[in-house]
Amino acid sequence: MIKDREILEKHLRVAIDEVKHKRKKVESIHNELKKYNVTSGTFSGISRGNRVLSSLDTQMLCLISLAVHNETQDINIDPYDYFTDKEIKNSKEYIESQNNNLELPVKIDDVIMIDLENYVTKVKISFLVEMFHSQLITYDYETQRSAKYKRGKDGVVPVPDVNKKSVEDISSHMLNETYLADMITLNIYSTEIEPLSYNPKTKTLTINNGATVSILDGFHRLQAGVRAVAINPSLELEMILSIRSYDTDTAKKYFGQINTINVVKAERLKELKSEKHSDIVVKDLQMKSDMKGKIASATHISEIAGQLTTFDVLSYAVDEVFSPSTTLKAREVSNYLIDFFNYLVGSFVDEFLLNPNQYRNTNINHPLMFAGYVQVAYNFKHQNRSLREIKDYIEQINFNDIKLLEILEDRRGTNNKRNRNRIIEYFRVRG
Repeated sequence: MIKDREILEKHLRVAIDEVKHKRKKVESIHNELKKYNVTSGTFSGISRGNRVLSSLDTQMLCLISLAVHNETQDINIDPYDYFTDKEIKNSKEYIESQNNNLELPVKIDDVIMIDLENYVTKVKISFLVEMFHSQLITYDYETQRSAKYKRGKDGVVPVPDVNKKSVEDISSHMLNETYLADMITLNIYSTEIEPLSYNPKTKTLTINNGATVSILDGFHRLQAGVRAVAINPSLELEMILSIRSYDTDTAKKYFGQINTINVVKAERLKELKSEKHSDIVVKDLQMKSDMKGKIASATHISEIAGQLTTFDVLSYAVDEVFSPSTTLKAREVSNYLIDFFNYLVGSFVDEFLLNPNQYRNTNINHPLMFAGYVQVAYNFKHQNRSLREIKDYIEQINFNDIKLLEILEDRRGTNNKRNRNRIIEYFRVRG
Protein backbone atom coordinates (compact mmCIF):
# COMPACT_ATOMS: atom_id res chain seq x y z
CA MET A 1 0.00 0.00 0.00
CA ILE A 2 1.08 3.57 -0.72
CA LYS A 3 -0.31 4.94 2.57
CA ASP A 4 -0.96 3.43 5.99
CA ARG A 5 -4.19 1.43 5.85
CA GLU A 6 -5.29 2.83 9.22
CA ILE A 7 -5.71 6.25 7.59
CA LEU A 8 -7.94 4.71 4.93
CA GLU A 9 -9.91 2.73 7.52
CA LYS A 10 -10.61 5.90 9.50
CA HIS A 11 -11.95 7.84 6.49
CA LEU A 12 -13.74 4.81 5.06
CA ARG A 13 -15.59 4.26 8.34
CA VAL A 14 -16.88 7.84 8.21
CA ALA A 15 -17.97 7.45 4.58
CA ILE A 16 -19.78 4.17 5.31
CA ASP A 17 -21.59 5.68 8.30
CA GLU A 18 -22.82 8.50 6.07
CA VAL A 19 -24.35 6.20 3.44
CA LYS A 20 -25.36 3.05 5.34
CA HIS A 21 -28.93 4.27 5.90
CA LYS A 22 -29.42 5.46 2.30
CA ARG A 23 -31.03 2.51 0.59
CA LYS A 24 -30.25 3.47 -3.01
CA LYS A 25 -26.60 4.19 -2.28
CA VAL A 26 -26.21 0.92 -0.40
CA GLU A 27 -27.79 -0.96 -3.31
CA SER A 28 -25.33 0.70 -5.69
CA ILE A 29 -22.42 -0.33 -3.48
CA HIS A 30 -23.74 -3.91 -3.34
CA ASN A 31 -24.06 -3.96 -7.13
CA GLU A 32 -20.52 -2.66 -7.55
CA LEU A 33 -19.13 -5.31 -5.19
CA LYS A 34 -21.18 -7.99 -6.94
CA LYS A 35 -19.02 -7.42 -10.04
CA TYR A 36 -16.14 -8.90 -8.05
CA ASN A 37 -18.24 -11.75 -6.60
CA VAL A 38 -18.34 -10.16 -3.15
CA THR A 39 -21.55 -11.06 -1.36
CA SER A 40 -23.94 -8.33 -0.18
CA GLY A 41 -23.65 -9.67 3.35
CA THR A 42 -20.02 -8.56 3.46
CA PHE A 43 -20.78 -4.84 3.18
CA SER A 44 -23.90 -5.21 5.36
CA GLY A 45 -21.79 -6.74 8.11
CA ILE A 46 -19.27 -3.91 7.88
CA SER A 47 -21.91 -1.16 7.87
CA ARG A 48 -23.64 -2.67 10.93
CA GLY A 49 -20.35 -2.90 12.77
CA ASN A 50 -20.41 -6.70 12.96
CA ARG A 51 -17.23 -6.84 10.89
CA VAL A 52 -14.47 -4.33 11.50
CA LEU A 53 -12.42 -2.85 8.67
CA SER A 54 -9.16 -3.80 10.35
CA SER A 55 -10.16 -7.46 10.00
CA LEU A 56 -10.33 -7.29 6.19
CA ASP A 57 -7.46 -8.48 4.07
CA THR A 58 -5.87 -5.92 1.77
CA GLN A 59 -7.75 -7.07 -1.33
CA MET A 60 -11.15 -6.85 0.32
CA LEU A 61 -10.33 -3.46 1.83
CA CYS A 62 -9.39 -2.24 -1.62
CA LEU A 63 -12.67 -3.48 -3.14
CA ILE A 64 -14.76 -1.90 -0.39
CA SER A 65 -12.99 1.43 -0.82
CA LEU A 66 -13.46 1.20 -4.60
CA ALA A 67 -17.19 0.58 -4.28
CA VAL A 68 -17.81 3.25 -1.63
CA HIS A 69 -15.65 5.81 -3.43
CA ASN A 70 -17.43 5.10 -6.69
CA GLU A 71 -20.73 5.96 -5.01
CA THR A 72 -19.68 8.85 -2.77
CA GLN A 73 -16.76 10.39 -4.70
CA ASP A 74 -15.21 11.08 -1.30
CA ILE A 75 -11.65 12.22 -2.03
CA ASN A 76 -10.50 10.97 1.37
CA ILE A 77 -11.02 7.34 0.31
CA ASP A 78 -9.78 7.45 -3.28
CA PRO A 79 -8.28 3.94 -3.70
CA TYR A 80 -5.60 5.26 -6.08
CA ASP A 81 -4.18 7.31 -3.20
CA TYR A 82 -3.69 4.18 -1.10
CA PHE A 83 -3.11 1.26 -3.47
CA THR A 84 -0.76 0.70 -6.40
CA ASP A 85 -2.20 -0.04 -9.84
CA LYS A 86 -1.09 -3.64 -9.47
CA GLU A 87 -2.80 -4.00 -6.07
CA ILE A 88 -6.05 -2.63 -7.49
CA LYS A 89 -5.82 -4.96 -10.50
CA ASN A 90 -5.23 -7.98 -8.27
CA SER A 91 -8.05 -6.94 -5.98
CA LYS A 92 -10.50 -6.76 -8.86
CA GLU A 93 -9.68 -10.37 -9.61
CA TYR A 94 -10.51 -11.27 -6.02
CA ILE A 95 -13.32 -13.79 -5.58
CA GLU A 96 -15.23 -14.29 -2.35
CA SER A 97 -17.68 -17.12 -2.96
CA GLN A 98 -20.76 -17.22 -0.78
CA ASN A 99 -20.26 -20.97 -0.60
CA ASN A 100 -17.11 -20.35 1.43
CA ASN A 101 -19.25 -19.18 4.33
CA LEU A 102 -19.90 -21.69 7.07
CA GLU A 103 -23.50 -22.65 7.64
CA LEU A 104 -25.21 -24.58 10.39
CA PRO A 105 -25.10 -27.42 11.21
CA VAL A 106 -21.40 -27.29 12.11
CA LYS A 107 -19.52 -30.29 13.47
CA ILE A 108 -16.60 -30.01 15.89
CA ASP A 109 -14.33 -33.00 16.52
CA ASP A 110 -12.43 -34.19 19.60
CA VAL A 111 -14.89 -32.64 22.04
CA ILE A 112 -15.04 -33.73 25.67
CA MET A 113 -18.46 -33.55 27.33
CA ILE A 114 -18.33 -32.39 30.94
CA ASP A 115 -22.12 -32.46 31.30
CA LEU A 116 -25.12 -31.74 29.09
CA GLU A 117 -24.47 -27.99 29.23
CA ASN A 118 -20.68 -27.97 29.20
CA TYR A 119 -18.15 -29.10 26.55
CA VAL A 120 -14.48 -28.39 25.87
CA THR A 121 -12.05 -28.86 22.98
CA LYS A 122 -9.29 -27.02 21.10
CA VAL A 123 -9.63 -25.37 17.71
CA LYS A 124 -7.58 -23.13 15.44
CA ILE A 125 -8.33 -19.46 15.87
CA SER A 126 -8.89 -19.36 12.10
CA PHE A 127 -11.92 -21.64 12.56
CA LEU A 128 -13.51 -19.20 15.01
CA VAL A 129 -12.67 -16.31 12.69
CA GLU A 130 -14.38 -18.17 9.86
CA MET A 131 -17.48 -18.62 12.04
CA PHE A 132 -17.40 -14.91 12.84
CA HIS A 133 -17.08 -13.86 9.20
CA SER A 134 -19.93 -16.21 8.34
CA GLN A 135 -22.00 -14.28 10.90
CA LEU A 136 -22.57 -17.40 12.96
CA ILE A 137 -21.18 -15.85 16.16
CA THR A 138 -23.26 -13.05 17.61
CA TYR A 139 -22.73 -10.59 20.47
CA ASP A 140 -25.50 -10.95 23.06
CA TYR A 141 -25.89 -7.66 24.94
CA GLU A 142 -27.99 -9.31 27.65
CA THR A 143 -25.16 -11.58 28.77
CA GLN A 144 -22.10 -9.45 28.06
CA ARG A 145 -20.56 -6.21 29.27
CA SER A 146 -22.87 -3.23 29.19
CA ALA A 147 -23.06 -1.77 25.70
CA LYS A 148 -21.89 1.58 24.46
CA TYR A 149 -24.46 3.63 22.60
CA LYS A 150 -23.93 5.23 19.24
CA ARG A 151 -26.21 7.80 17.68
CA GLY A 152 -27.06 7.16 14.05
CA LYS A 153 -29.49 8.69 11.61
CA ASP A 154 -32.12 6.11 12.58
CA GLY A 155 -31.67 6.61 16.31
CA VAL A 156 -29.44 5.27 19.06
CA VAL A 157 -28.11 1.74 18.76
CA PRO A 158 -26.00 -0.40 21.11
CA VAL A 159 -22.50 -1.42 20.01
CA PRO A 160 -19.97 -3.70 21.72
CA ASP A 161 -17.68 -1.89 24.14
CA VAL A 162 -14.34 -2.80 22.54
CA ASN A 163 -10.91 -1.64 23.71
CA LYS A 164 -9.13 -1.20 20.38
CA LYS A 165 -5.65 -1.04 21.94
CA SER A 166 -6.27 -4.30 23.79
CA VAL A 167 -7.31 -5.98 20.54
CA GLU A 168 -4.21 -4.70 18.76
CA ASP A 169 -1.90 -5.82 21.58
CA ILE A 170 -3.36 -9.33 21.67
CA SER A 171 -3.23 -9.53 17.88
CA SER A 172 0.43 -8.57 17.85
CA HIS A 173 1.26 -11.34 20.30
CA MET A 174 -0.70 -13.81 18.17
CA LEU A 175 1.25 -12.81 15.07
CA ASN A 176 4.58 -12.84 16.90
CA GLU A 177 3.81 -16.28 18.37
CA THR A 178 4.24 -14.90 21.87
CA TYR A 179 0.58 -15.34 22.76
CA LEU A 180 -0.10 -18.03 25.35
CA ALA A 181 -3.07 -20.20 24.38
CA ASP A 182 -6.20 -18.92 26.10
CA MET A 183 -9.85 -19.89 26.18
CA ILE A 184 -12.85 -18.55 24.30
CA THR A 185 -16.33 -19.47 25.51
CA LEU A 186 -19.33 -19.76 23.22
CA ASN A 187 -22.92 -20.14 24.35
CA ILE A 188 -25.14 -22.16 22.03
CA TYR A 189 -28.82 -22.12 22.81
CA SER A 190 -32.35 -22.21 21.45
CA THR A 191 -35.87 -22.19 22.86
CA GLU A 192 -37.25 -24.04 19.84
CA ILE A 193 -34.82 -26.85 18.99
CA GLU A 194 -32.09 -28.93 20.57
CA PRO A 195 -29.13 -26.58 20.02
CA LEU A 196 -26.46 -29.28 20.34
CA SER A 197 -26.03 -32.96 19.50
CA TYR A 198 -23.15 -34.99 20.94
CA ASN A 199 -21.88 -38.39 19.83
CA PRO A 200 -19.88 -39.87 22.75
CA LYS A 201 -18.35 -42.58 20.55
CA THR A 202 -16.85 -40.23 17.98
CA LYS A 203 -16.59 -37.29 20.41
CA THR A 204 -18.26 -35.12 17.78
CA LEU A 205 -20.36 -32.13 18.81
CA THR A 206 -22.83 -30.73 16.29
CA ILE A 207 -24.19 -27.20 16.45
CA ASN A 208 -27.65 -27.76 15.04
CA ASN A 209 -29.35 -25.62 12.42
CA GLY A 210 -31.49 -22.98 14.09
CA ALA A 211 -29.31 -22.60 17.18
CA THR A 212 -28.00 -19.22 18.27
CA VAL A 213 -24.26 -18.96 18.84
CA SER A 214 -23.10 -16.07 21.01
CA ILE A 215 -19.73 -15.30 22.51
CA LEU A 216 -19.92 -15.54 26.27
CA ASP A 217 -16.30 -14.78 27.08
CA GLY A 218 -13.33 -13.73 24.94
CA PHE A 219 -14.77 -11.15 22.54
CA HIS A 220 -11.53 -9.14 22.57
CA ARG A 221 -9.53 -12.33 21.93
CA LEU A 222 -11.80 -13.17 19.01
CA GLN A 223 -11.49 -9.67 17.54
CA ALA A 224 -7.72 -9.93 17.91
CA GLY A 225 -7.85 -13.27 16.08
CA VAL A 226 -9.88 -11.68 13.29
CA ARG A 227 -7.23 -8.99 12.90
CA ALA A 228 -4.34 -11.47 13.09
CA VAL A 229 -5.80 -13.88 10.53
CA ALA A 230 -6.46 -10.97 8.16
CA ILE A 231 -2.75 -10.21 8.28
CA ASN A 232 -1.59 -13.83 8.28
CA PRO A 233 -4.21 -16.21 6.85
CA SER A 234 -1.92 -19.17 7.60
CA LEU A 235 -1.86 -18.48 11.35
CA GLU A 236 -1.73 -21.83 13.17
CA LEU A 237 -2.59 -20.58 16.66
CA GLU A 238 -4.84 -22.94 18.61
CA MET A 239 -7.28 -21.84 21.31
CA ILE A 240 -9.12 -23.70 24.04
CA LEU A 241 -12.82 -23.64 23.17
CA SER A 242 -15.40 -23.95 25.91
CA ILE A 243 -18.94 -24.51 24.70
CA ARG A 244 -21.89 -23.89 26.99
CA SER A 245 -25.58 -24.36 26.42
CA TYR A 246 -27.21 -21.99 28.88
CA ASP A 247 -30.46 -20.08 28.90
CA THR A 248 -30.17 -16.32 29.21
CA ASP A 249 -30.41 -16.15 33.01
CA THR A 250 -27.78 -18.87 33.50
CA ALA A 251 -25.51 -17.24 30.93
CA LYS A 252 -25.71 -13.94 32.81
CA LYS A 253 -24.77 -15.59 36.08
CA TYR A 254 -21.91 -17.45 34.43
CA PHE A 255 -20.55 -14.26 32.90
CA GLY A 256 -20.82 -12.54 36.27
CA GLN A 257 -19.00 -15.45 37.90
CA ILE A 258 -16.04 -15.62 35.52
CA ASN A 259 -15.59 -11.86 35.50
CA THR A 260 -15.45 -11.36 39.26
CA ILE A 261 -11.71 -10.75 38.95
CA ASN A 262 -11.44 -9.39 35.41
CA VAL A 263 -12.26 -5.76 34.74
CA VAL A 264 -16.01 -5.51 34.29
CA LYS A 265 -17.96 -2.66 35.83
CA ALA A 266 -19.03 -3.62 39.35
CA GLU A 267 -22.59 -2.50 38.66
CA ARG A 268 -22.82 -4.79 35.64
CA LEU A 269 -21.42 -7.73 37.59
CA LYS A 270 -23.92 -7.18 40.34
CA GLU A 271 -26.75 -7.16 37.82
CA LEU A 272 -25.54 -10.32 36.11
CA LYS A 273 -24.99 -12.30 39.29
CA SER A 274 -28.23 -11.08 40.90
CA GLU A 275 -27.26 -12.32 44.33
CA LYS A 276 -29.43 -9.99 46.44
CA HIS A 277 -33.21 -10.16 46.65
CA SER A 278 -33.36 -6.48 45.76
CA ASP A 279 -31.58 -7.33 42.49
CA ILE A 280 -34.45 -9.66 41.61
CA VAL A 281 -36.83 -6.73 42.01
CA VAL A 282 -34.81 -4.45 39.74
CA LYS A 283 -34.43 -7.18 37.13
CA ASP A 284 -38.23 -7.49 37.07
CA LEU A 285 -38.50 -3.73 36.62
CA GLN A 286 -36.10 -3.99 33.69
CA MET A 287 -38.05 -6.73 32.01
CA LYS A 288 -41.70 -6.23 32.96
CA SER A 289 -42.33 -2.52 33.52
CA ASP A 290 -42.34 0.62 31.43
CA MET A 291 -38.84 1.20 32.81
CA LYS A 292 -37.57 -1.35 30.31
CA GLY A 293 -34.54 0.07 28.51
CA LYS A 294 -34.32 2.96 30.96
CA ILE A 295 -32.16 1.33 33.65
CA ALA A 296 -28.43 1.48 32.97
CA SER A 297 -26.17 -1.45 33.82
CA ALA A 298 -23.14 0.83 34.03
CA THR A 299 -22.01 3.29 36.69
CA HIS A 300 -23.69 6.20 34.93
CA ILE A 301 -26.67 6.57 32.62
CA SER A 302 -26.40 7.15 28.88
CA GLU A 303 -28.38 10.26 28.07
CA ILE A 304 -28.32 9.61 24.33
CA ALA A 305 -29.99 6.24 25.03
CA GLY A 306 -32.63 7.99 27.12
CA GLN A 307 -31.70 6.09 30.28
CA LEU A 308 -33.05 7.35 33.59
CA THR A 309 -31.20 5.69 36.44
CA THR A 310 -28.88 2.80 37.20
CA PHE A 311 -29.39 -0.78 38.30
CA ASP A 312 -27.29 -0.16 41.39
CA VAL A 313 -29.20 2.94 42.51
CA LEU A 314 -32.51 1.11 42.33
CA SER A 315 -31.18 -2.06 43.95
CA TYR A 316 -29.70 -0.07 46.83
CA ALA A 317 -32.96 1.81 47.38
CA VAL A 318 -35.11 -1.34 47.25
CA ASP A 319 -32.81 -3.02 49.77
CA GLU A 320 -32.82 -0.04 52.13
CA VAL A 321 -36.53 0.76 51.87
CA PHE A 322 -38.36 -2.53 51.33
CA SER A 323 -35.64 -4.94 52.60
CA PRO A 324 -36.96 -8.09 50.86
CA SER A 325 -35.45 -11.07 52.71
CA THR A 326 -36.78 -13.93 50.59
CA THR A 327 -37.48 -14.55 46.92
CA LEU A 328 -41.22 -14.59 47.67
CA LYS A 329 -41.06 -11.16 49.32
CA ALA A 330 -38.92 -9.88 46.47
CA ARG A 331 -41.60 -10.94 43.98
CA GLU A 332 -44.26 -9.19 46.05
CA VAL A 333 -42.20 -6.00 46.05
CA SER A 334 -41.62 -6.42 42.30
CA ASN A 335 -45.32 -6.64 41.56
CA TYR A 336 -46.03 -3.47 43.51
CA LEU A 337 -43.12 -1.47 42.09
CA ILE A 338 -43.96 -2.53 38.54
CA ASP A 339 -47.42 -1.03 39.01
CA PHE A 340 -46.01 2.03 40.78
CA PHE A 341 -43.45 2.87 38.09
CA ASN A 342 -45.95 2.16 35.32
CA TYR A 343 -48.22 4.79 36.86
CA LEU A 344 -45.29 7.14 37.45
CA VAL A 345 -43.79 7.11 33.95
CA GLY A 346 -47.24 6.81 32.38
CA SER A 347 -48.24 10.04 34.10
CA PHE A 348 -45.18 11.89 32.81
CA VAL A 349 -44.57 10.32 29.42
CA ASP A 350 -42.49 13.15 27.97
CA GLU A 351 -40.32 13.49 31.06
CA PHE A 352 -39.54 9.78 31.39
CA LEU A 353 -40.13 8.06 28.06
CA LEU A 354 -40.36 10.26 24.99
CA ASN A 355 -38.13 13.27 25.63
CA PRO A 356 -36.24 12.71 28.91
CA ASN A 357 -33.22 14.76 27.82
CA GLN A 358 -35.37 17.88 27.49
CA TYR A 359 -36.27 17.65 31.17
CA ARG A 360 -32.86 16.91 32.71
CA ASN A 361 -32.66 20.43 34.15
CA THR A 362 -36.00 20.01 35.96
CA ASN A 363 -34.60 17.17 38.12
CA ILE A 364 -37.79 15.12 37.78
CA ASN A 365 -35.76 12.39 36.05
CA HIS A 366 -32.47 12.89 37.88
CA PRO A 367 -30.91 9.40 38.35
CA LEU A 368 -30.82 9.79 42.14
CA MET A 369 -34.50 10.74 42.24
CA PHE A 370 -35.37 7.12 41.55
CA ALA A 371 -34.07 6.15 44.97
CA GLY A 372 -36.49 8.76 46.25
CA TYR A 373 -39.30 7.36 44.13
CA VAL A 374 -38.75 3.93 45.71
CA GLN A 375 -39.34 5.56 49.10
CA VAL A 376 -42.43 7.30 47.72
CA ALA A 377 -43.70 3.90 46.57
CA TYR A 378 -43.17 2.54 50.07
CA ASN A 379 -45.08 5.48 51.54
CA PHE A 380 -48.00 4.93 49.16
CA LYS A 381 -48.14 1.23 49.96
CA HIS A 382 -48.16 1.64 53.73
CA GLN A 383 -50.59 4.56 53.62
CA ASN A 384 -52.92 2.52 51.36
CA ARG A 385 -52.96 5.38 48.89
CA SER A 386 -54.23 4.80 45.38
CA LEU A 387 -51.59 4.79 42.66
CA ARG A 388 -53.86 7.15 40.74
CA GLU A 389 -52.71 9.87 43.15
CA ILE A 390 -49.08 9.62 41.96
CA LYS A 391 -49.42 12.36 39.35
CA ASP A 392 -50.77 14.87 41.88
CA TYR A 393 -48.10 13.88 44.40
CA ILE A 394 -45.21 14.37 41.94
CA GLU A 395 -46.61 17.68 40.74
CA GLN A 396 -46.54 18.95 44.33
CA ILE A 397 -42.81 18.22 44.72
CA ASN A 398 -40.69 21.36 44.69
CA PHE A 399 -37.70 20.18 42.65
CA ASN A 400 -36.01 23.51 43.39
CA ASP A 401 -36.20 23.03 47.13
CA ILE A 402 -32.81 23.96 48.59
CA LYS A 403 -32.49 20.77 50.66
CA LEU A 404 -33.35 18.62 47.66
CA LEU A 405 -30.95 20.48 45.37
CA GLU A 406 -28.15 20.03 47.91
CA ILE A 407 -28.55 16.27 47.52
CA LEU A 408 -29.06 16.14 43.75
CA GLU A 409 -26.21 18.54 43.01
CA ASP A 410 -23.74 17.04 45.48
CA ARG A 411 -20.56 16.50 43.45
CA ARG A 412 -20.04 13.07 45.01
CA GLY A 413 -22.83 11.93 42.70
CA THR A 414 -25.38 9.16 42.54
CA ASN A 415 -22.98 6.39 43.51
CA ASN A 416 -22.24 7.91 46.89
CA LYS A 417 -23.92 5.98 49.71
CA ARG A 418 -24.52 9.11 51.79
CA ASN A 419 -26.31 10.85 48.93
CA ARG A 420 -28.50 7.82 48.36
CA ASN A 421 -29.44 7.68 52.03
CA ARG A 422 -30.14 11.42 52.08
CA ILE A 423 -32.57 11.26 49.16
CA ILE A 424 -34.36 8.30 50.73
CA GLU A 425 -34.61 10.14 54.06
CA TYR A 426 -35.84 13.28 52.31
CA PHE A 427 -38.90 11.47 50.96
CA ARG A 428 -39.33 9.35 54.09
CA VAL A 429 -39.84 12.53 56.10
CA ARG A 430 -41.92 14.18 53.39
CA GLY A 431 -44.31 11.25 53.44
